[in-house]
Amino acid sequence: MKYSQYPYKRIVLKQFQKDVEVMINDFKSAQSAEKQIQIIQSYQKVQKETQTYRSIANLNFARNTKDSKAVEENKFYDEISPEIAAIDNQFTQAINASKFKDALLKKFGKHFFNLIEMELKSFDPKLVELMKKENEISNEYRTLLAGAEIEYKGNKLNLAGLSPYMQDTNRETRKEAYQLMDNFFLEHEEKLDIIFDKLVKVRHQKAQVLNFDNFIPLGYLNMNRSDYGAQEVSEYRKQIVTHIVPLVKKINDKRKEILGYDELFIYDTLYFKEGNPKPKGGLEFQVEQAKTMYTELSKETKDFFDMMVNEELMDLENRAGKSGGGFCTSFPSLERPYIFANFNGTDHDVTVLTHEAGHAFQGYQSRKQPINRYLWPTYEACEIHSMSMEFLTWDWMHLFFKEDTDKFLFKHLAGSLAFLPYGALVDHFQHWVYENPQATPKERKQQWLELENIYQPNKNYDNLDFLKNGGFWQKQAHIYEMPFYYIDYTLAQICAFQFWIRMQEDKESAWNDYLKLCKVGGSMSFLDLVKYANIKSPFDPKVFEDVANKINHWLTENILQN
Repeated sequence: MKYSQYPYKRIVLKQFQKDVEVMINDFKSAQSAEKQIQIIQSYQKVQKETQTYRSIANLNFARNTKDSKAVEENKFYDEISPEIAAIDNQFTQAINASKFKDALLKKFGKHFFNLIEMELKSFDPKLVELMKKENEISNEYRTLLAGAEIEYKGNKLNLAGLSPYMQDTNRETRKEAYQLMDNFFLEHEEKLDIIFDKLVKVRHQKAQVLNFDNFIPLGYLNMNRSDYGAQEVSEYRKQIVTHIVPLVKKINDKRKEILGYDELFIYDTLYFKEGNPKPKGGLEFQVEQAKTMYTELSKETKDFFDMMVNEELMDLENRAGKSGGGFCTSFPSLERPYIFANFNGTDHDVTVLTHEAGHAFQGYQSRKQPINRYLWPTYEACEIHSMSMEFLTWDWMHLFFKEDTDKFLFKHLAGSLAFLPYGALVDHFQHWVYENPQATPKERKQQWLELENIYQPNKNYDNLDFLKNGGFWQKQAHIYEMPFYYIDYTLAQICAFQFWIRMQEDKESAWNDYLKLCKVGGSMSFLDLVKYANIKSPFDPKVFEDVANKINHWLTENILQN
């Protein structure tokens, strides 16, 4: 069945609530653990169906934010999802209070109850209206950015459509493209400030309802972080400043030398004078190469990618009105993932395809997990699959880039490394934002610039007014839509680098560990999954130093010394 044939409907909330209440009562009166397990499994089927309809509504909206029907359906699920969460929470409370808890623990594992504990700490029925409000405000941001219509060289472009010009070999063209982006954000600066201010306030209110001092502990609970906290993350960010920031400076100094510039500006995005590597064909060409790549990588990846193509489970084309970025979603009742992206003719097309394919592949491999909470791991663990897939496919990059393959590999590794300080910056900034919920928009921008000086020193915005006054973070959707979902990428990146190192030493062993990691889904916490995959914790400073040294060695051997 193709995506266009998927059944869709609005659930009837009152009927859903009535059905769940019956299940909860049956669960509480059950006389055996077996009966309770049976009821949990029945409830999970209902959950999967509801989640599938919501995913379809959300995806259709992302595919065309100007389609009134899609807007309406997405709004419907945004409005009722907090109420569904409240109903889910009632069932969760019943499970937590079960008189057969030991038997349930044996059946579903310790992590199941870790996740339950975090859910119970992070939810109260009083939050429902605030959650609805938060969803509504987040959509204002998404719609504002998706609606960008920028005139350039006779074309009407959205923000993603500017990307190829931002990597043009002509410096003036790059500068013009950045200027147009800067103008768009400058024009909407007040609205962006108001939207974010409302989001910070509503999140702080949610935290106060749950008796937290600020949103940070609630943010961590929402991210299901069970085996590390803000203190560990703070120490981890320091490791990035110590080990990675100097290495990124070394790369940028080399780029400056290669490009022949006295100063690197924000729009100097090139790694090579003749231009960054580009795929040697468009969307159809890239999908064909990906088919070959996944056919050769393993039987599991072949079956998976053939299904994605044959069942039309990818939307990769950049269109007016389409939401920006890339993501993977899923339809649990149908046991299918979906890849969403905006191809623009740059090397990012290949990176986003392999990245989102990593998510989708994991979701497909773990689709038979016995508990819905185990279909996907926590966010930072999810990103191990995606970021590692980018590196596990290196041997096939010649299919996409041909004679420019070595350039792509260098840019990909150097760019992945350079991302770490930015990811830490975004995280540090968010901690400050939620520690200071009364800060003004101007104070937030000043704080961004101060932190930028720690994590990305010497960043030069030239005369781009919006960016040089501290607005760069406002184009980062995660900060608006998914608070605290960013350090996860960097934690996973350190894990992915370890897979990259292992692939050079023993490909078969590295792939087998990756595959088994995908299959266990979210049945363990982040650090337990890392251990299970035979890689080391990114919180270990020795791991950080080792990874940085090996990357430095590879980059030096391949370009930095030339």
